[in-house]
Amino acid sequence: MTRTKKPTSRRCAVASAAADDKGVTMLNSTDELEALLATAKAEKRKCVLNVSSSKCGPCKLLLPTLQAYAEKYPDVFFARFYFDSDDSLRELVKEWSVQGVPSYRLYDEKGEMTKQFATGTPTKLGNTLYLFLS
Repeated sequence: MTRTKKPTSRRCAVASAAADDKGVTMLNSTDELEALLATAKAEKRKCVLNVSSSKCGPCKLLLPTLQAYAEKYPDVFFARFYFDSDDSLRELVKEWSVQGVPSYRLYDEKGEMTKQFATGTPTKLGNTLYLFLS
């Protein structure tokens, strides 16, 4: 069986989205989100999506944990967005029934969302990501 090498770039394939220096891509619209998820599925890569608010203190507190996992797992797409920055994202969060922020959605290599959860603690985030990514 021939194995194809997975891309090792942490950078998102979405041209208009901006990845920070720690490998977490900031998305600004549902178009960027859909492009990211489609790319992850096509490349058979897992994806960790952070839903947050621009005014959320715990969201900012947990960002370093997310960035640490992005550095440790470069074959996984890590992305985040502020739902309060765009009307289409705000509607999407309602459609997803997000109850609070920060929330996370985990997508497997088939592009299927396997888990959605909210947490305000680095320990729960770290434990959940470790189990998903290992």
